[in-house]
Amino acid sequence: MSKKKAVRKSSHPAKKARKEKVAQAEKNPEYMVNIQDPKNLRKDVLESLREVIIFMQGYESFRQIQEEKVALFTKLKKEVSELQLLVNNKLRKYLPQGKLRAISREQYIKEEPPKVEKVEVVPKTAPPVEPVEKEMAPSDLEQLEGQLRDIERELQGLR
Repeated sequence: MSKKKAVRKSSHPAKKARKEKVAQAEKNPEYMVNIQDPKNLRKDVLESLREVIIFMQGYESFRQIQEEKVALFTKLKKEVSELQLLVNNKLRKYLPQGKLRAISREQYIKEEPPKVEKVEVVPKTAPPVEPVEKEMAPSDLEQLEGQLRDIERELQGLR
């Protein structure tokens, strides 16, 4: 028994020709559709694209606000944990040791709340919030605005 060596065959020329014919048939459809008012149809499509782009711009601003919100909450969480560490580690040294037990929430609710005198509170200006920078967000927004301008120019040309 002699062993035959497996040889990989290249594509047959007839198969290539068939593939090219199929590709040409897909590029050039053999049917046509009559559109009664192509100008108005184009105008409607462009207006709907404009609305989609406006919606996408709103979504981008929403996403940016969400990212800023998450960043602020993480910063707040970090600062609160630092404050708790400071209170537990450094401030407790200076406070006297007492034998008072903690008031539970139920006991506090049953008791009448203490009377509080009204004090004028002067609102302080909040420090400026550092915006969260994202590399891709401005370019996406700029692209959407550019597309919106193009569509609006085409709509002006159709009117």
